[in-house]
Amino acid sequence: MKGVKSFLNNVATLPFIYSLLGLIYVLFVHLGQKGTVLGLRGTGSWTSDERPKNYRELILLLFPNSPLSLTALMSKLQVRATNDPEFKIFTKNLPTQRVIVSGSQTSGDLAIETQGSGAAIALKKGHSLINERTLEVIWVSADPTTPFNSFAALRGKGSSAAAMNDGDGLLIVGSHHQEGAAVPTAITFEPSVINNYTQIFRTSLHLTNTAKATNLRTGSDLEERQRETLEIHAIEREMAYVFGTGVEDTSGAQPERTTKGFISLVTTNVKDFAGAVDIDSWEAFMEDVFEDGSSEKLLLAGNTAITNINKVARIHGEIQMTPMSETYGMMLDRYRTPYGFLQIRQHPLFSKNATFRTWGIVVDPEYLADRILSGNGVNRDTNYLENRQNAGDDATKDEWLTESGLELDFDTCNAVFKGASSFIP
Repeated sequence: MKGVKSFLNNVATLPFIYSLLGLIYVLFVHLGQKGTVLGLRGTGSWTSDERPKNYRELILLLFPNSPLSLTALMSKLQVRATNDPEFKIFTKNLPTQRVIVSGSQTSGDLAIETQGSGAAIALKKGHSLINERTLEVIWVSADPTTPFNSFAALRGKGSSAAAMNDGDGLLIVGSHHQEGAAVPTAITFEPSVINNYTQIFRTSLHLTNTAKATNLRTGSDLEERQRETLEIHAIEREMAYVFGTGVEDTSGAQPERTTKGFISLVTTNVKDFAGAVDIDSWEAFMEDVFEDGSSEKLLLAGNTAITNINKVARIHGEIQMTPMSETYGMMLDRYRTPYGFLQIRQHPLFSKNATFRTWGIVVDPEYLADRILSGNGVNRDTNYLENRQNAGDDATKDEWLTESGLELDFDTCNAVFKGASSFIP
């Protein structure tokens, strides 16, 4: 580790790094309450005289305003170990309290058909339902039975019976039971299972020993390669955490895996603005974004998308600059919507791409975690490994190596949008 220790102890001698050191004091302080972008605080909240505990955090110390926006956030969030390269997440949302009518039903029908098998997991004898369209109240008169696509009903309880349309929603509005009745049927709810993989990220540097010993006016070539490859390593990890698709390929001598990224994991709140953003479509999207999860979230987007969001906010809302000391060492705009607050940050890697400069992701930090493969005394967090060259080579080959994956617990708390390429006032 002699070479990398020299690199870490002498970063101030590198002009590129020296200009960044003045920003260290603004990194990750005054972070506030858990569950908000401004609010996150943990063991990684540094003051000016503290050092990071590992190389993953060092990446953000050295490159606070680099293209590592999501990685910057991740380094300050939960880090959870996994002892298997495939990890599973078990989540439960609020229990279903609604069924959907299938087909037309007359006002006198006592067997109400429903879409799918929703009646089995939501309804029991004694439930009261209200038709969201007609406001008729219906009582469930018996526990649903196989095939669970209908239920027995008593109509017009305290209301007028009315014909039902295909697609009408029936919402549970409580349960009721006779005096002295037996214990009602229990309803249980199974968790959803999300699986993902850890991915092996490797970035190497290779110098001849002659080059290693040669004195350069610009400083040590080895130290510069260490700095350069560390940043590349972080950028590749950043892109996988955004765009990865989650594959386990077992066709080779050993398995090869990629982690599912944010865009693959978020499937509910996905909006295509199809080229034009207007206030109505933007507010409808914001309503979905803040329906679940925290009241303050982080938006990372390309420059074209940011420009058009700024136009929406300038005309219809309010944007405030957040002091740097209250954020993750990144300048953020704070956008107040009727539903919650967005911390807005341009994502440089999005902006450099013609397609993705109109895209953006909305991140709820409360439900995001970095999963590091760790077990049996081996920790695969970001490490610098020296002397990876073949025996006898008159050269030095080192590498940065990480094995990790992205965990996203509730996709409904997060969002993805694309096609925000223009603004309609």
